[in-house]
Amino acid sequence: MRVFARDDEALPVDGRPMNEQRPSNASYLLVAAAFLALSLFFLLAGFERVLTVIPDDAAYYFKIAENASAGRGLTFDGIGRTNGFQPLWLAVLVPVYRAIHGAPETMCRIVLVLQVAILAAAALVLNALLARLFSRRTALASLLLFLFFVLVPAANGMESAILVLFLALAFRAGAGVFGRRDPKRELLLGMTLGLVVLSRLDMIFLPVAVGAGLFANALGARGERRARLARTLRVAAGAAAIVLPYLVYNETSFGAVMPISGLLKSSFPKISDPAYALSTLGKRGLAGLLLAAGYAAYALARFRSARGGADGLRYYRAAMTAMACAILLHFAHALLFMKWAVFGWHYVPYVLFGAVAICEPAERFLAPPGPRRRALYRISVVAISAVGCVVVVRGLDRPLEGDWRQASYAAARWARENTDPNAVFAMKDAGNFGYFSERRVINLDGVVNNLEYQAALREKNLRGYLAIKGVDYLVQHAFWDRPDVTGGDYDTLGVSYRSRLYECESDRLVLSKSDEAYRSGLYFDGPYETVFVIWRIRRAA
Repeated sequence: MRVFARDDEALPVDGRPMNEQRPSNASYLLVAAAFLALSLFFLLAGFERVLTVIPDDAAYYFKIAENASAGRGLTFDGIGRTNGFQPLWLAVLVPVYRAIHGAPETMCRIVLVLQVAILAAAALVLNALLARLFSRRTALASLLLFLFFVLVPAANGMESAILVLFLALAFRAGAGVFGRRDPKRELLLGMTLGLVVLSRLDMIFLPVAVGAGLFANALGARGERRARLARTLRVAAGAAAIVLPYLVYNETSFGAVMPISGLLKSSFPKISDPAYALSTLGKRGLAGLLLAAGYAAYALARFRSARGGADGLRYYRAAMTAMACAILLHFAHALLFMKWAVFGWHYVPYVLFGAVAICEPAERFLAPPGPRRRALYRISVVAISAVGCVVVVRGLDRPLEGDWRQASYAAARWARENTDPNAVFAMKDAGNFGYFSERRVINLDGVVNNLEYQAALREKNLRGYLAIKGVDYLVQHAFWDRPDVTGGDYDTLGVSYRSRLYECESDRLVLSKSDEAYRSGLYFDGPYETVFVIWRIRRAA
């Protein structure tokens, strides 16, 4: 089995049509090794270690899927309905929870292994297509970047894995349409783009970019304008057939087209603080964004000369231009209108773009073949692998002591073992606690709640809302500006909660030290030393 391709496989891009070349055997070996290694980690590592790679928000999916599979409907807290989730990932999870009835920790491990399998499938789809467009060695280099910088971080319990899979499938579906007339394939491309949107709703910019490109192409074709406009409409119809029923469901069932989580995070039409989105990008997201901006500028500069070249190269450039434009639109939207709760996994498509964008320059770098090119290629592969291994090990070996999710998990186990199964809790950042406690927990951020809760905050009736819902305990995981509470040296604490929809504060709840039911040891939430506290709520007589 050859890890490196032969020199005669490093063919120049220009002049070579899309071929039927199969990926190298090394590609299958690498994907299998990545799948096995990461799956074994998720199955065999201590659960506290596994928990460090799962954002708190992932547990919202787990709990909603568990409730839905048990016939309790789309609800996180078991009390009120919600649509605060990306729909396609939840649709995948519900059958899993219906088929397997395990402890929360077991189900967490199973879901993560499922995600690794989904991402491995995406890697194979992408690699097979790139092997048709470029040489095997270029496809292999791209695959290494994918495995280290996309597959591992996207196996996080969130919707990232299913998004990456459908982005890869859309890339493949587009190749089946390019340069030919096939109404069925055009509808399939549109439907695949619709599934990308249902994977993450803010990826709506990808079908927008594809549709705009198809429309511009149709306008520029005098003799085939009508046929190309029909193609554009078929792609759009395929996407609409997938996305519109979901939007109509939201409007008729929850009173708004967007899910509650999207409503709370967006400032639209008011302009938000651009510094916030910039602070959420991270190094990988920033690198992907810069690559997308550079590629879009490159595509614009060569627009008039873009008609020539082989089909494979022309399709690759068209697809990458559409993706680059979608990323730029996505970030412009985040920059202008996202005000809260934007995290690193929102930028997974940016990193995926980077892993594929290296193909054309790598192919040019590798041709013509020769001993020096072969040596440089091997050095590049070794360098990618070395850096990737370091990044993966650091990501999977985060310190346990400074992670607030560990404190949340410990408190959840306490609640599971020491409170009535019918007890109701209320908490911000309630994902892990709500899932692992196996109790009903109302989310006080509102992202997996509904408009009823937002109205209660606006009307300053939080106390009445919690009483109606039968809340027995209130939970808080961090106190950044109350050292007296952290040290347990206080009598009362007043708390209120913010409506992100109406941008106002609720009425204040007064909590007493004497009502504490649980207090953790000291830990760090970011730079702040704090504790995790659960209070009993006194019911009015």
